[in-house]
Amino acid sequence: MHKYSTAIIIFSIFLFTVLSCNSSNDSSENETVVAGSNDPENAVFKNVLIDKGFGDLGTLGQSASWGDINNDGFLDIALGNTDLRSRSFYLYQNDGSGNFNDITEGSGIGDQPIRSLTWADYDNDGYIDLALGTIRGGAPPVLYKNLKNSSFMDVTSKAGLTRKDGFLFNVIWSDYNLDGHVDLFQINARELHLYKNIGNGIFEEVASEAGIVKENFTRGAVLFDFNNDMYPDLFLANSGSDNFFINNGDGTFKDITSEAGLDGGADSNTGPVCTGDFNNDGFIDLYLGSQGRRRNVLFRNNGDGTFTDISEKANVKDVGDARTCSFVDYDSDGLIDIVATNHINPNKLFKNKENEEFEDVAEQVGIRTPIIDVFSTAWADYNQDGFMDVFLYGHIGIGLMENSGNKNNNIIIELIGNGSTTNMSAISSRIILQTENGTQTREVAGGGGCCEQNMLPVHFGVGNETKADILVKWTDGVQCDFQDFDINKNTRINVNQTGCKLEVL
Repeated sequence: MHKYSTAIIIFSIFLFTVLSCNSSNDSSENETVVAGSNDPENAVFKNVLIDKGFGDLGTLGQSASWGDINNDGFLDIALGNTDLRSRSFYLYQNDGSGNFNDITEGSGIGDQPIRSLTWADYDNDGYIDLALGTIRGGAPPVLYKNLKNSSFMDVTSKAGLTRKDGFLFNVIWSDYNLDGHVDLFQINARELHLYKNIGNGIFEEVASEAGIVKENFTRGAVLFDFNNDMYPDLFLANSGSDNFFINNGDGTFKDITSEAGLDGGADSNTGPVCTGDFNNDGFIDLYLGSQGRRRNVLFRNNGDGTFTDISEKANVKDVGDARTCSFVDYDSDGLIDIVATNHINPNKLFKNKENEEFEDVAEQVGIRTPIIDVFSTAWADYNQDGFMDVFLYGHIGIGLMENSGNKNNNIIIELIGNGSTTNMSAISSRIILQTENGTQTREVAGGGGCCEQNMLPVHFGVGNETKADILVKWTDGVQCDFQDFDINKNTRINVNQTGCKLEVL
């Protein structure tokens, strides 16, 4: 934001006034009518925000994060905005029918201007807890422990999250040292704090001793295993050269930005960053949203420790006006697609056409406009029909975009770690799914994009395939292998690490 000219800011305010003078929560304004919405071949989206029970969610939407807070099997959502003039935090619980109730009051989570929200079971008690970052200068992350009755308790100070410095952009969970406890990364503009979870609900700040040193202004980050050693590596999205730190596997990181081919140069101005294996080669790739440059960047992971910019060939450059991004298989054809949102330009949905080629279909599927300036694209199958829906939360319009689905088959897999050598949320674990059409690789993630979190259960679309082999790689090195598993249009399973127990839901 600090890089934008006064003219751009004024124009953005003008757009906001014209397009969202009433917070853009009116379903009649947001609903997009798409030709072919009943076509079984094509998945399209419809805004059902009001129909599903959501009320006024403010005007400066920032963060959306899906999680099942009461273990009833239905996904709930936390929402936070940065508007100092109104309510800023919302917690909506899914009632099991696909409708939502506002349970913020009585939840124990205080109202505060929010930049980032993320769920994980930090104490391995079987219930996900909430970490949030505020826009208050110098404030540390706030940690809320789940009390198992849809209410929470602030345990920030007790947990040791006490560093008061900098301007926070994001908070992300990851088990960086694979010790069975999720750790918390605090991404500040000038500083980065790594809170190592040492057990018993206590964290210790270890960024310096872990070797994470940076100089540039950071807007975003993502943790992912780029070299398939199971240890999460760290990418920092900067104004100026980006940073990429390989995890050494001993609690430390090493900056290999140049060697990996990820140095964007001094004129780089990266904001959101997201990851996914778009070409199904078993190596996780990177997509960077640019703020102020001419284009976004898709980096293909070459599998040899390096990345190659294929943005031109892939047709995913966009316009360098990014707010957030995400990888998702929206049409369940077995190829993950890319979603990119912008500040004053329309959203993009780049459909994966194979052979490193994509096509923008945002207008055809109903998410190009009118909801723009979106900071969070949080994906989840909230209504349990097998297809991924998305919550769009930003400054110009708000939407719960329900996916109509198509004739393709899906499987959604929720992992449950043993709570000892693998964290209960299974964050940083990996699932490999193989069909006759190829192999797909996914990781359980604790946040990404600008400042959002998709559901923790992992979604795979498989097209018309009906059989798959499933391999789960837990963070402690244990593997669970299931052969020739049946898949239909809406297959849902839990995999419990203890005993490699698979349960069909």
